[in-house]
Amino acid sequence: MVALAAAVGLVAASCGADTPQVVVEPAPSTTAATPEQVTVEPRVEPAAPPPSTTERISPDLQETPESPQPAPGPPPPPSTLPLAEPTAAEPPPEPPSEVPPAPEPPPEVPQQEPSVDTAPPPPEPPEAPEPPRETRPPFDPEVARPPAPDPPPDPPPPLPQTTGSLPPPATPPWSAVNVLISKETVNGLIPVYDAPDGNRLFFRDGEVWSYTFRGNRLVTRVLQGAEGDEWAEVELPVRPNGSRGWVRTENFTWSTVNHHVLIDLSDRLVALFDGDDLVTYTRAIVGNSNTPTPALRGFIVEKLPNHSRQNASAVLGDWILMLSFFSEVLDTFSGGLPRIALHGTHIPERVGEALSNGCIRIPNNIIEVIARTAPLGTVVTITA
Repeated sequence: MVALAAAVGLVAASCGADTPQVVVEPAPSTTAATPEQVTVEPRVEPAAPPPSTTERISPDLQETPESPQPAPGPPPPPSTLPLAEPTAAEPPPEPPSEVPPAPEPPPEVPQQEPSVDTAPPPPEPPEAPEPPRETRPPFDPEVARPPAPDPPPDPPPPLPQTTGSLPPPATPPWSAVNVLISKETVNGLIPVYDAPDGNRLFFRDGEVWSYTFRGNRLVTRVLQGAEGDEWAEVELPVRPNGSRGWVRTENFTWSTVNHHVLIDLSDRLVALFDGDDLVTYTRAIVGNSNTPTPALRGFIVEKLPNHSRQNASAVLGDWILMLSFFSEVLDTFSGGLPRIALHGTHIPERVGEALSNGCIRIPNNIIEVIARTAPLGTVVTITA
């Protein structure tokens, strides 16, 4: 019986039948196997393998010769798996895909540019309060520090035709004057006293400073004292007009001035002298009846070039010569101090008239000569 079943199996295999292959395990005893004792397993169950060493494989999972598949390589043994960082032969790990953003640069701090019109004043000492500042009236603009003195000017031009039949003015009595100009190294208050080592003086618009609103040096005219003295009495360019006081000369440099300017309001004339010699003269525009030009004696405290017309209007001409005194009828002018000036004009055909706010206007060719010839401290005498 056993031999017959084996023979049937061999015939079926040789005919290529689709019947699953059956492997018959030998029975433990000599008892013949029955049909119920033959078990065909279509699929291998890994969880409960049979006790036999022979696998039962389903024909659905067998490889066919028409579509060969490469056998996968055997997995590496567990002992070959890396347990530490990659060796040198292996490429380094890739950096993270996202790069943290670079820190933002600190915000830029805007710088304050200096004013185009006004040169900044020299640094003030920490303990000193801020000086009173003049605001700009039309005839007293904010301008930069004048450039270095130019070389001596050419001989003055011929007197303008605006003098007409006006005869040359007579030379007034004259003697040279001494002038004190604050040193460049002095930046701060200039104490003024009623006498040497006396009591401090204070003035209407505040204390006296070693520099002007435009950063130029303080100019005073000596009334008493000589070079080498410790103290000198000076006339100051502050209100009220003609203010004077005593100062220590160690804060100043001395100079002597021989030029002087005469302004005749009745003839509406301006003349420049060098000692007793007439340099040039011209007719002028003077103050009107409501804002007359004051009849005073003072001196030139600042010379401001105005050729570019960037520092002031064309009304002021090519030069502005600031004087040491102020209008006697105006308390302020356009929000500033009503300082009187001798300056050029854009309407030279109007010279000889009274139409200004108190300043004296003359043709530009004459103000050019005076500005380049007369030094700071030049005495200006205005007569009615």
